[in-house]
Amino acid sequence: HEHRSSVLTGRLFKMAGTFEIDMSSFKEVEINPFTEATLSAEKKATILANVQLCRDAIVFFTSCGAASGYGGHTGGAYDTVPEVMLLRSFFKACPDKFVPIFFDEAGHRVATQYLLAALDGDMEFSHLKKYRVGHAGLPGHPELRCTPGVKFSSGRLGQMWPMVNGVAMANKGKIAWCLGSDGSQMEGNDSEAARLCVAQNLKVKLVIDDNNVTIAGHPKDYFPGYDVEKTLKGHGMGTSVCDGEDIDALYAEMRAAVLADGPYAVVARRKMAPGVEGVEGTCGGHDVIAVAKAVVYLTKRGHMDAVKWLEGDAKIATKDPQAGDYLGTKGNTQKANRGEFGLVVNKIIERLSDEERVSKIVCIDSDLEGSTGLKAIHQKHPEIFVQSGIMERANFQAAAGFGMDKTKQAIFSTFAAFLEMCISEITMARLNYSNVLCHFSHSGVDDMADNTCHFGINN
Repeated sequence: HEHRSSVLTGRLFKMAGTFEIDMSSFKEVEINPFTEATLSAEKKATILANVQLCRDAIVFFTSCGAASGYGGHTGGAYDTVPEVMLLRSFFKACPDKFVPIFFDEAGHRVATQYLLAALDGDMEFSHLKKYRVGHAGLPGHPELRCTPGVKFSSGRLGQMWPMVNGVAMANKGKIAWCLGSDGSQMEGNDSEAARLCVAQNLKVKLVIDDNNVTIAGHPKDYFPGYDVEKTLKGHGMGTSVCDGEDIDALYAEMRAAVLADGPYAVVARRKMAPGVEGVEGTCGGHDVIAVAKAVVYLTKRGHMDAVKWLEGDAKIATKDPQAGDYLGTKGNTQKANRGEFGLVVNKIIERLSDEERVSKIVCIDSDLEGSTGLKAIHQKHPEIFVQSGIMERANFQAAAGFGMDKTKQAIFSTFAAFLEMCISEITMARLNYSNVLCHFSHSGVDDMADNTCHFGINN
């Protein structure tokens, strides 16, 4: 049965079709970072051409997810193309020196993995247009044995680096790379991974996309003391900072990482989605690019066939044929439960005086307010709202600590799938008889292909 499924899956990904961006101009390039101190003019030009082509492709096929209604994420994968192209050239030139896997601790950047799979011939480029469509094998986060060419399951933000430590232990003498992000680095797992990595002097190298954007805000605003480089340096990591859009500077720092003994992190600073009009530097870049903005971008790049597809067939050609009839609430008869949560909480806490509300209620978010319904509370009652980052365990425990006072009530929310990360913390809250109202949204599954790490099916 498993063999038959894999054959059918292989056929699915190999079906001939049209990809409206011509990828034939992509050229492989080999760069040996051990011997090449700088990029030659020819290799630099090839890398830059590949970067632009791949960024155009990512904008196109992720926006197919916007057109079909299945959503997705564009900006993160778009951002990291320069470092991915350099790593690809390293792996090609020195296959015996590296673990040739593009481990990524920000799983929503999965468009990178799918594009690489297409470049490697594991799937047709045309299949990329089914990004996140149910039963198409292109979920919103990479999952092993789900998609040909995908070599790891990413899990949620910050779940990958600790595993890459183990990969380095299992591949002594080889360098293991992990693509990071300023959002992923907020998770406690990464701090623990850094300590072990340094203590064991592992050959783990990171390139961290430091774009100052997460789902609900800008880290420099809500975490003014947070600095990726200083945090890692405090753990004993070798670090350097560069402009991620300066290919010469980026290469120099990635080469320094290769030559360094032990772990090293390159912090590549750039705006989110650089050069994408209406998206650059905004939180909207984290999500899937809107069709209208993708059309503007692709038109400027001269990809008119891609524009034609997005404005026409993309809206109908990528629907999941097995979706069936939706049996839940339809249309505008009822609002989503997650949205109702915030509205109902507002009605309750508005019974309190302003003074009582501030002294007795706190609402702590984990960068998901727009998805879990807390945004309504933030907008109506910012005085009780704490905009925090991607660190569910610490946020939940802060809520539990506030709720230890029997006259006070804490509110906490995240995705149901992320509940797994808070189990021991919830036990501690129970043992301390804390008052915490928890809203775990997005339980179960739907026809938007996210994947196991984001479906709350285990809770």
